[in-house]
Amino acid sequence: MHRIFSRRIIGAVFLTFLAVASTVSAHVVPNMTVEAEFDSTGGYTLRINVDPRTFLAAEPTSLPPVPASWYLEQTPEQVAATHEKAQQYLARSLGLLFDGNKTILPACKIQAMDGADNTPLKADTQEVHLLATASGHLPAQSTTFQVDFAKDANTSLILLHSMAGKTELRPRVVFPGETSPPFQLKVVAAAAPAAEEPSSKANQFYLIVAISVTCIIVIVGWMLLSHYRHHHRAHRRPGDRQM
Repeated sequence: MHRIFSRRIIGAVFLTFLAVASTVSAHVVPNMTVEAEFDSTGGYTLRINVDPRTFLAAEPTSLPPVPASWYLEQTPEQVAATHEKAQQYLARSLGLLFDGNKTILPACKIQAMDGADNTPLKADTQEVHLLATASGHLPAQSTTFQVDFAKDANTSLILLHSMAGKTELRPRVVFPGETSPPFQLKVVAAAAPAAEEPSSKANQFYLIVAISVTCIIVIVGWMLLSHYRHHHRAHRRPGDRQM
């Protein structure tokens, strides 16, 4: 199974995510994670980690994490319908921009996985996620890539880029209604495989720290925004509702 991160990175992020979320909400705040990989031949692959609560409810935090039984007990027809709902949600939530020109998300291959460590789904999985994989080819002469995140996406987005196998160490956080900063696409000439750099382990450590901090920022920001909206609605004057 393709994975968005290595198990070590996912484990660190997930533990940080749970530790912070447990202090601010009874239900873990869902988010979407996208890894955008670009190769030297002009091809790209998007691996998208989707919490099914994002398309099962208008307010994802109103639902508890979805257990494996929800998916495993579905008939083949129901599984196909679930995958179609996920595809529709992603198609309307994620727009791809190359040099500022928007294009639709390619059709995704979708499979269920354990949301804790991105391993294959098990009977005792406490939180099921869907891994959607989309591939395509860059438009000719493209120099930048962005993600346009819809206002009604119901979640936040953590975006990571990699170019020719080299992962960007700074994750990008994108909230509903925002467009990610441009990522520079570089043409890489074919070359013999290079030996692993001595700093690779250090880079992986910094990536773990960066993603963990990003998760904390996303959770706190999302909860503050939700609290503000709830407080504003609760204290709205009767006369305001009629305007």
